[in-house]
Amino acid sequence: MMEKLRRLFISSFRWRLLINIIISYIVTFLIYSAMIMILESFDIFSLSIEIKYFISFVLSLCVFLVIFFDLMNITLKYLGNLSEAIQEVTNGDYNIEVPIEYDDELGLLAANINALAKTLADKEIEGAILKENERLAFDAERNAEKQKNDLITNVAHDLRTPLTTIVGYLELIKNNDQLDKEDIKKYSTVAYEKSKRLQSMMDDLFEFTSLDQANVKVHMTTINISELILQIVDEFYPTFQEHNLKPTLHVSQPNLLIHGDGQLLARVFDNLLSNAVKYGEDNNDIKIEVLNDEQTVTIKIMNYGNPIAKEDLPYIFDKFYRSDSSRSSSTGGTGLGLAIAKNIIHIHNGSILATSHKDKTTFVVSLPRTLK
Repeated sequence: MMEKLRRLFISSFRWRLLINIIISYIVTFLIYSAMIMILESFDIFSLSIEIKYFISFVLSLCVFLVIFFDLMNITLKYLGNLSEAIQEVTNGDYNIEVPIEYDDELGLLAANINALAKTLADKEIEGAILKENERLAFDAERNAEKQKNDLITNVAHDLRTPLTTIVGYLELIKNNDQLDKEDIKKYSTVAYEKSKRLQSMMDDLFEFTSLDQANVKVHMTTINISELILQIVDEFYPTFQEHNLKPTLHVSQPNLLIHGDGQLLARVFDNLLSNAVKYGEDNNDIKIEVLNDEQTVTIKIMNYGNPIAKEDLPYIFDKFYRSDSSRSSSTGGTGLGLAIAKNIIHIHNGSILATSHKDKTTFVVSLPRTLK
């Protein structure tokens, strides 16, 4: 019974108002009746019956109003809470949640306030995300523009150096009729070497451009990476001997298989070994390790020499980046080799990184292993 009365009390504002009136009326009627009985039983101040009834009515009316407004204060207090919540939402506080105490119009208003606050909070978050995305898009556009300008600048610089040399020597041969055959051969040889250098740079640039495209075609097959590394190291033995370098090779298993493009991966390790020879100190070691776990094959190539500066490490895989800004193109390469290697490894869903400290620099390549 009490539960039914409670449900009735909270289910409609009109029912709640009616119940408050009925309760106030019943209590007032009882008090009024008691006062009439008391006044009739005791002749106080010899008042007339009309005066007694009037006094009873006035006092009962006051009691009715007090009881009625006390009962209504419960609802009015809830209305005050709703008003404060609306004010907080208006002031920009969207993290409020009004308790829904009734199933009537006031409860619906509370639910609507909560929904409005949540919607505005979501809109605020979406607005912040949109602003952040716009900022990132602007930064990306600005970075792309900078990279484009850097690309043009670096390509122009790297192409101009050998071209200037080629043109200079060819003009020297053309404009000097008194050159003997030995000088002509010497100058033409220099021009030829610079032309080959220029051709190599152009090949690197075209290769990087093709690998940087999302639709690059690769020929994936099952590759024995252990055998591939052994073969590449064997091919480098004359170079090692020329620089008096001692290669140390460790392969954890003889038949480690991966899924990949053999020619592209050979390009990666050829580049890494060339870097190890170029920047390693003569009469020192070069270590090559092929390690594995159940899911990954890891290839480490270590050389000993001047380390890469800490501030340069994050950028060495960027195109046209050279850790030694004073190094010329002839000794430092095009700046595309490591960028090409990074793209190839990413095509194979692998990773490549470099560490360098004291006198040791290590390049680490990780590739997904296949068991078939």
